[in-house]
Amino acid sequence: MRDLAKALTAIVCLALLAGCAAPSAPPPSPTPAETSALATNAFDVQSKLSDRDMSALVPATGPGCSAAVAKDGTVVWAGAAGLADLATGTPVTTKTRFDIASVSKQFTATAILMLQRQGLLKLSDPIGTYVDGLPDWGATVTLDQLMHHTSRIPDYWVKLDDIGIGFSQPADQQVTLDAIRRETELEPGEGFLYSNSNYVLLAEVVGRVSAKPLPQFLKDNIFAPLGLDMVVAPTLHAPDIAESYDDDLQLQEAGWTSYGHTGIITTPSELARWGDQYRAGNIIQGDFVQGTVYEADGEYYAAAMDIEVDGDLNHTGRMGGYISEFTVSSDRHTVIAILCNGHTSNRFGIRDALWAVWRPHSAE
Repeated sequence: MRDLAKALTAIVCLALLAGCAAPSAPPPSPTPAETSALATNAFDVQSKLSDRDMSALVPATGPGCSAAVAKDGTVVWAGAAGLADLATGTPVTTKTRFDIASVSKQFTATAILMLQRQGLLKLSDPIGTYVDGLPDWGATVTLDQLMHHTSRIPDYWVKLDDIGIGFSQPADQQVTLDAIRRETELEPGEGFLYSNSNYVLLAEVVGRVSAKPLPQFLKDNIFAPLGLDMVVAPTLHAPDIAESYDDDLQLQEAGWTSYGHTGIITTPSELARWGDQYRAGNIIQGDFVQGTVYEADGEYYAAAMDIEVDGDLNHTGRMGGYISEFTVSSDRHTVIAILCNGHTSNRFGIRDALWAVWRPHSAE
C-alpha cells in the first residue's frame, strides 16, 4: 500500500499548495471545497487500484464477479469483471443481479427482531407456537436458537435428497417445510451448528405473525422504505441476472424455491448501501446482538452476522454457483459486498484486495 500512501500524500500537498517541506507556520485549514476535492481525488486513486485488482482476480472469459464499496451508505466504488453468461459472452456489469445466497439470512433475522419490537413475538417462544406439524422438538426449540443456529435441527437438503429431490428438481417452501418436519431427531451435542432449516422456519414465523409472506414483508418494511432494489425470488431468470456455474463451468440450475435462508436477488451496490444500517440503526438496532453465541476461532454469531475477532461483521453465502461475501468494518462506516456466479470464483481474494485499499487504516 506504499504506492497508495505516496499518491494520497502528493494529492494533499498539491491541494494545500504547501509543498512537502515543513512550513514555518501552520498552513491554513482547507476550505470545504478543497476538502471535498481531496476526498474525491483519494477515491479516484482507490478506485483505480480496485479496478486493477478486479481485472487481475477475475478471468475475463470465465464466470464473473461484481463488487461495491460504500461509505456511510453512499457507494464510492463499484466494479465488475468476467461473464454473466458463458454461452452468449454477456459480461458482468455493476448492474448485473445475483442471488446473494445466505447473505439473505440477515434480512430474515431483521424481520423477526422488528416483530419482537412490536410485541408480536418473543425470541424465547418455541417454534411450534407458529409452525404446525413439527416433531417433539417443536415444543422446545426457540426462535432464538433458530436465529443463532443452536437448534441442532439438521439441514433440510439431506431429507430432500433422501426422497430423490436433487438441487435442480422443484422444491418449494411447503416441500421444504415437509422435509424439515421429517427430521425427528436433532443433531447430538449442543452449541452452534449452521443449518439452513433454521431460517426456513423463521420465514414461516414472519408470515404467520405478520399475515404477510416473508417476501412481501421485506418489500413493505425494508426494501421499499430504504429504497433498495431487492426482491425475494429464488431461481428468478431475467436478462440482467447472471447465470450460475458449477466447478466444471456447467450451468447449475436450481429448482429449490424455498426462502428465508437464501433467495434475495440484487446487486452489490444495493447490498453495500443496505450495510449502512449497522451504523445508522434505523432498522437494524442494538438488539441484533441479543443472544449472540460463540461460533469458532474466536468469532461470534449475532442475528445472521458473524462478529469477527477484529470487530468486523461478516457473512458469506453459496447457492449453486452463486457465491457472496459481505463485510461491514469494525467502525461500521465501510461496507464491501461481492457477488459472483461461479462456484470457484475468488471472492476471498477480491475481498482481501478491496479491504487493503478501502479499510480506514489501509493507507498507513
